[in-house]
Amino acid sequence: MNCDICKSEIDEDNGDVVGYFGISPVAFCIWCMSSITDMVIQRQGFDDIDTLKERIEDLKEDENV
Repeated sequence: MNCDICKSEIDEDNGDVVGYFGISPVAFCIWCMSSITDMVIQRQGFDDIDTLKERIEDLKEDENV
C-alpha cells in the first residue's frame, strides 16, 4: 500500500494513516498527513491567535446553551 499523495510506502507502525473518505479508501504517509492537517489549520485561520480566541468563546457559548 502506498500514500495516495506522494506514493511512498505506508507503514502504520510509523504513524501513517489508513482509512476512508466516505466509502473511498485512502492512505497517507505521516508527512502528507501532517501537511494536510497544517493546510486545514491555515485555511480555517486557526494559526491566528485572535481567531482561536473567538472560536473558544463560541464553543463556550455553545456549551452553555
